[in-house]
Amino acid sequence: MGLFLFTSEDSFQRAFYQLCKTSALTKRLFQHAVYEEAAALLKEPNGLAKIYKYAHLFDEAGLFAGKPWENVRKLNPPLVRGTLHAGGIMAAAEAMSNLRILSIARGDYVHPEMSAAEATEFLTKVMALNLDLLLMKETEENRVTQLYKDKQASEILGFISDHCFSSHVFQILYQEVDNLAVQRPIVTNKILKLIANARKLANGQKVTDSSLMKYENAVYSPSNLAAARESYENKLKASNDLLLIKEAEQLRESMKHTGLVSPFHALFLKLINKEKPDLLQSLLAADKTARKNLRSNLPFVSSLITSAVTMNTRGSIYGLMCLLQRDIFTSELIGEVEKLVKVPIHDQIKNRLINVNKILDLSALRSLVVSGMINVLGQPLGIGQGFNPTCQSTRALSYWSQKNPVMLLKLFNDFLEHGKITIPFEGRPISSDALPHVSLDDEDNIDTVSLLLIPHLDSIYFEMLKAANGRGQDPHKWINPSFHINGVWSEFSDIYSDSDFKARFYRHYHPSENPNVNEGLPQPAGITIYNQTGQVLGAHAVLIQRVCHDPKGCIRVYFYNPNNDSLQVWGNSIRTSVTGNGERDGESSLPFEDFLYFLYAFHFPNQE
Repeated sequence: MGLFLFTSEDSFQRAFYQLCKTSALTKRLFQHAVYEEAAALLKEPNGLAKIYKYAHLFDEAGLFAGKPWENVRKLNPPLVRGTLHAGGIMAAAEAMSNLRILSIARGDYVHPEMSAAEATEFLTKVMALNLDLLLMKETEENRVTQLYKDKQASEILGFISDHCFSSHVFQILYQEVDNLAVQRPIVTNKILKLIANARKLANGQKVTDSSLMKYENAVYSPSNLAAARESYENKLKASNDLLLIKEAEQLRESMKHTGLVSPFHALFLKLINKEKPDLLQSLLAADKTARKNLRSNLPFVSSLITSAVTMNTRGSIYGLMCLLQRDIFTSELIGEVEKLVKVPIHDQIKNRLINVNKILDLSALRSLVVSGMINVLGQPLGIGQGFNPTCQSTRALSYWSQKNPVMLLKLFNDFLEHGKITIPFEGRPISSDALPHVSLDDEDNIDTVSLLLIPHLDSIYFEMLKAANGRGQDPHKWINPSFHINGVWSEFSDIYSDSDFKARFYRHYHPSENPNVNEGLPQPAGITIYNQTGQVLGAHAVLIQRVCHDPKGCIRVYFYNPNNDSLQVWGNSIRTSVTGNGERDGESSLPFEDFLYFLYAFHFPNQE
């Protein structure tokens, strides 16, 4: 063939070279060796890129001769997923087949039976059919089946998407950004990555849909000055107060409409906080409550910015903007936040932060802790469990942030200093330092406060579960009031032991039966999750936030879902809503009857 001048002794190259040299009659004897070497190479960094260099030669080498992938006309996009999931040499052969088609789509390989346009269409269908793998959605089904652990399939699809622009996939990616961003998660890494991927896929092509472009602008050009080519900092320093106020307002509106924070926000905030703190209002005060809180506590907020906001923690700027809109700025809360800035951090916690974030600087670690709490207090509905099976503990953090933020701060400060949490259960103190901690499956998609507290909270929750098991009723009847510490309604109903379950939920939660239901919310509840075929996947913990009419007059249950990717089908073709039906930032919702379909346990007040 005259195309192989090897300087490397790479095993895949040698096996492939051997296949190329052999006759057509003996190809099958050498194919298996190439598949095996490819399977090993796929596990290495940049393995896909290394294999792709030879993709245009696969057919000529006879790699697929006599195999299901031989004829490109017989390949079927819906079958790709199953073969990738098979693992081993099957997955390796499927990956190489798709890389061959990618080389056709990119014009690196002119195929006699498939045009570049047809190859692009094929790969577009593959990606569209497997967006949950490409985007790794945090659905309950993916968590239960541990689909997210199939990183190889995800990486293969990601490699294809990085190298093959398709307007259809591009639109799907941006729709996914929109779906995630409206839920206002604290951790926005996935959203930012999707935006970067879509930008890369677009390769300079303009997108006409302004509702989608707002997200790209929010990250790369959130204001007029940020969009300019000149040095942003120099532009700011040369601007008068009127221009700075205009800049602040544009940056604020960008955050308000997308929940995203750009590096420009951090640069701007650090500059005005140091030199013109009076202008903080233009950036951070989004409503009357925020303006009042900022005016009354300007020195405190300014010092908080100094302690918390770095380029690495810039997401907390949005968290702070949201926090200022909450009417919780008491002297006690301010005192606990000031303590947070100075409290000694236990060595175990320090080491945990260092190991996860790879940061040794103590002031940077402090910024992570303080900014993390700002986010949790500012965005209680944005706290997410990631791919961890920790909905109970994640729900507790949101509950405390909403109902008793001072208590949460005290608990966190005490934890930072002593490295443990203690919560009583029926008169017995349960301390996390005496219990084994289950490690988190996913540390990338959770906030700093969750990273530190969840393993300790989970250990206490499981200890309570052991103590309450075997009582003839769902143990959460006793666990929830103790685990949430205070504010949970004392009475409990579950669908398995209460024949009056549905009627009781109506009596206590439907506004026509109980007009004052929202006064005691949020309250914990348990739902059953099904997949789309009706198979039960398990139980899930949520908070019922409020029950009221939506804009169309339908009674809806608005709830907090610890799973930040709440736009999903729970079963029976019922899809949760996250926007467009009166939801507040971070809320999910369902019509009352649909929510009741999934509900299996709830608390209600003792009205005797």
